[in-house]
Amino acid sequence: MKEDILNYESFDRNNPLSIYDFSQSLIGNSLHSLFGEIAVMQHRKGKGGLGQMVEELFFKYDVNSNREADFADAEVELKCTPLLKSKSDGSYRIKERLVCTMIDYFELVNTKFEDSHLIAKCRLMLLLFYLHVADTNIYDFQFLFRVLWKLPEKDLILIKKDYDVIADKVRKGEAHLISEGDTLYLGACRKGQKGDAPQKQPYSDIKANKRAFSLKPAYMRYILNHVIESGTDHYTNYSAPEHIDYELVSHAELNTNTFEQIILRRFDDYKGLDYLQICKKLDIVPYQAKNKYADVAALIASKGKSKRLSTSEEFIKSGIIMKTLRLRDNGMPRESMSFKNINYQEIFDNDEWIDSELYELFTNRFLFVVFKPVKGKSITIHNNSTEKDISEISFILDKVFFWTMPPDILEQARQYWLHIRKNVLTNNINLSAFWNIADHKLFHVRPKAGKKTEMTLNPNGGKAEKYCYWFNADFVKQIIDGIS
Repeated sequence: MKEDILNYESFDRNNPLSIYDFSQSLIGNSLHSLFGEIAVMQHRKGKGGLGQMVEELFFKYDVNSNREADFADAEVELKCTPLLKSKSDGSYRIKERLVCTMIDYFELVNTKFEDSHLIAKCRLMLLLFYLHVADTNIYDFQFLFRVLWKLPEKDLILIKKDYDVIADKVRKGEAHLISEGDTLYLGACRKGQKGDAPQKQPYSDIKANKRAFSLKPAYMRYILNHVIESGTDHYTNYSAPEHIDYELVSHAELNTNTFEQIILRRFDDYKGLDYLQICKKLDIVPYQAKNKYADVAALIASKGKSKRLSTSEEFIKSGIIMKTLRLRDNGMPRESMSFKNINYQEIFDNDEWIDSELYELFTNRFLFVVFKPVKGKSITIHNNSTEKDISEISFILDKVFFWTMPPDILEQARQYWLHIRKNVLTNNINLSAFWNIADHKLFHVRPKAGKKTEMTLNPNGGKAEKYCYWFNADFVKQIIDGIS
């Protein structure tokens, strides 16, 4: 037993950094390796069982249901959060969102963010990342990384706005319509066991799913990447500012507007302009490239900072997905909408829809930037690689909007995922087995457009062709037409 090496005399429960330093002894160990049979005897079940055992065995304090932070005097909340390890490249990925505290719908409608116990549960957190291994007792899970994370003030502003979005929906009697895609950093995730009955909500007779406030997987990946990029097993931003590549909106802007209002207003002066006119307004030289419309959309949204919104602070932390579309004369998108390649191993290992990569993907917030053709008009763009002028259809910026997949569509997405998983589990990974465009559903499976056949690991053994998730073009048209 290694418990004897723990120096509790040097551990100050009133000091966040002391608590953080003391947690070092957990890293590289499991509770079993530290406490032997005591850990086995005190085995607790349930998702929160490991955290409770860490509280009792390692930090030596009694488990309670207090609304204040676990280390109340230091205002530090303890969170144990699982990682999965890729069998292909050994990298780590977030297994699930980080649950902060349960939502009481009746309390929520009368509680301001500043007065909520949510703040105590997420403002300053000691995050203990551990490796989740299927069919393993929780006392044998190995702890990999420790992070003392203080929510930056700007993040708190965005989280407050997320809190208000969720609370306002409940005040409207729409708790049953809440989606994780409604918000940026703070989600209202589904909770409870399978078969749990929905709960009552104020201002409506319709019952709503049990939910909890949580930090989204994208936000947790952001934190995890800090410790991995540090090259060590620990990281803290408690006494030093976090590093960010660039931010889309400033702290000052958020004091008077929401993130989405700020971004959408930046497009106002560009609506009705074609590609050449947009380039002139952005003061850039037009160029011939497949992704040029996505590039200018990103430059507009970022006020000229970058062609890649995905590297901005807000997009990294929130998981927002920008999709740039060009339409045909009849309003139909020129092509279906592709997403990431299907991770067959993840599909194979995960039997929970709400913990799946596809659920996270489809419950992200979407930013759609739509260009429509101008009938009978063309523009000429110089191609630098061939030194030739190329004439093409003129498209003008038409619509820009944020979108969240509604619950009824999300249910169809769940059926899509179940069908994919069934075929992965039965080693039936081929195009004829999956939904295709001819099935006239909302989604289908096929390789990335224009890609030659590529292979990836098959969890059943050997290799399988790479396929990706797609929105059907007519479904995308439904989304666009639904926006006035």
